[in-house]
Amino acid sequence: MGQETRRALSNTRNTPGVSRGQAMSEGLDSAGLVRLRRRPSRLRLRQIDWLPYALIAPALLVTALITIYPAFYAVRISLLDLNLLRVAQARSVGIANYLKLLEDDIFRSSVIRTIRWTISIVTIQMALALPTALFLNLKFRWRGLARSLILIPYVIPTAVISVIWVYMFDANFGAMNEILVRLGVIPSYLNWISDKNLSFLILVLAMVWSGMPLMAIVLLAALQTFSEDLYEAARIDGAGAWQRFLYVTLPQLSPTILLLLLLRTMWLSHHVDVIFLVTNGGPGVANYTMPVYSYMLASVEFKAGYASAVAIVLSLLLLFVAVAYTRKIEQTSEYL
Repeated sequence: MGQETRRALSNTRNTPGVSRGQAMSEGLDSAGLVRLRRRPSRLRLRQIDWLPYALIAPALLVTALITIYPAFYAVRISLLDLNLLRVAQARSVGIANYLKLLEDDIFRSSVIRTIRWTISIVTIQMALALPTALFLNLKFRWRGLARSLILIPYVIPTAVISVIWVYMFDANFGAMNEILVRLGVIPSYLNWISDKNLSFLILVLAMVWSGMPLMAIVLLAALQTFSEDLYEAARIDGAGAWQRFLYVTLPQLSPTILLLLLLRTMWLSHHVDVIFLVTNGGPGVANYTMPVYSYMLASVEFKAGYASAVAIVLSLLLLFVAVAYTRKIEQTSEYL
């Protein structure tokens, strides 16, 4: 064995994927071994298709600019004593804003109101949307028209919805006062907006009216994917309509229901516009949810740092809820 061959074989010890026998059988010299050693790395580079990454890069960049950067900026602001009237005098206070929240009575009550607001609306919306979807899934005359008309409340802008409900329950000339007085339900006109309980009821009804159609349409779309064979098998086994709903429809619909509950919870928990436009958060602070309180702190009192701390706490709570919901959805999907 020549000196060149021995040198080439000794190089195989440091050459991944090249054995001594392979080198001897192929008669490779040291230069050939180097080329063989480098070939897999070049092949791996050639196998990477960079086109998909290039296509999604603009979308990722936009997402980072409009989502990730503002989130980190909000965290940074929450660590400052920042007043919008004195921006140049902003100073770092660490977690002082978060500690202040623990002593803030309005904040503590806003957490309870946010939970009450979200649970009330989501529960009523689902309780109405499920039977509505089941009804729209039936075969009847003018079914297409009914499916189209039900979307009207959802497509109306939020500002218009607020104006509609304010005029309906106006203390002086509201249609609801007139109807209830004529029916003898109430003895005289009520000032709905000025009462904390009645104003909350108006807000809940307005949001249920505007948001329920979306839930019904999504549930209807899920119902239309179910196989008729399951229902036919249930009928053959003697299952009635209620039993078919409990043991066939509801288990298959559970992932969609949980997903809708998650999305509506996330949406309603940071909802501001209807509350602000109808009641301005009042009377007093009776309808201050966490996002409304954060908005009022920033827009009325100009306390941007403290308002950001409220928003960050709300985001953390929603993140916790989203994780719990997601795990439940995954468990339900695995069960099915």
